[in-house]
Amino acid sequence: MSVERRRTRVVRDIVVELFESGKERLRPGDVNAMLRERNAPMGTWEVRAEFNRLEELGVLVLDAASADWLPGDLSAGDAALSSEQAAG
Repeated sequence: MSVERRRTRVVRDIVVELFESGKERLRPGDVNAMLRERNAPMGTWEVRAEFNRLEELGVLVLDAASADWLPGDLSAGDAALSSEQAAG
């Protein structure tokens, strides 16, 4: 698995975990905080770029009015990332 795909999967897994724990809206800093807690920090700009990728996959939806990210189809990333992993 490429570094980019791994990063997408890590961010997606945390996004799913946060929504499943009851969060209704996210910002990149929420994911950064979880990554720091797990001793796997990532730059805010990297997480923000992954949010864009997850939006393309349908996992996240941007609320332009608030700049918050809302859940899309949280399972959408599974198939896309699995097919990319098989192709990679």
